[in-house]
Amino acid sequence: MANMHNKLNGTQAKRRVQVSFVIRDEEERRHRAGVNALQYDPVYHRLYSAGRDSFIRIWSIRNNRAHWIQTMEHHTDWVNDIVLCCGGRNLISASSDTTVKVWNAQKGFCMSTLRTHKDYVKTLAYAKEKEHVASAGFDRAIFLWDVNTLTALTASNNTVTTSSLTGNKDSIYSVAMNPAGTVIVSGSTENLLRVWDPRSCQKLMKLKGHTENVRSIVLNRDGTQVSIKQPAVKL
Repeated sequence: MANMHNKLNGTQAKRRVQVSFVIRDEEERRHRAGVNALQYDPVYHRLYSAGRDSFIRIWSIRNNRAHWIQTMEHHTDWVNDIVLCCGGRNLISASSDTTVKVWNAQKGFCMSTLRTHKDYVKTLAYAKEKEHVASAGFDRAIFLWDVNTLTALTASNNTVTTSSLTGNKDSIYSVAMNPAGTVIVSGSTENLLRVWDPRSCQKLMKLKGHTENVRSIVLNRDGTQVSIKQPAVKL
């Protein structure tokens, strides 16, 4: 009995887990980790910063000085990308908590949460003329969203449909869409670009020749030219 009692005590001791946590200030006016993305509203002179501390912070930029306004809290992991849309009224965010969130950018509150992705959501693309947003990430899927539909969601009307682009064979790190929403280009750890027509959800072509992960893409207005960061830049 004594030996069994000692074994049980030893088992209990091994199961002890040390937990640490950070006691936050009532108001945090800076990020506690790296910043992944920025968006600037030239009308209201506001800068939005997306951080690895899971927060989006709003800053007033006037006379070459930045003043903290508000912190937008709702994500539970890194905020990887953000886009301002609807003339600066709304903000869309993508996070490693696998969600895409829709925010009221002026008042700083979360309007709705999209849980379609199954892994980290790494990147967003915005078609300004159509008010469409594309989200992509480590689940190898690209989802297309109508922003006007997303901003109309309510607690009683929270059903939204989305189109998806499939065919990527590895994690997607970058995506770009031209303002008219007629071309989408995605970059991944496959070391190539895939070009899509979002209207038909059809893959148009693959662009090969890169030797590393494609981490950033920029499309011109009509979608006929693309520049990328590899980290080297190719045209």
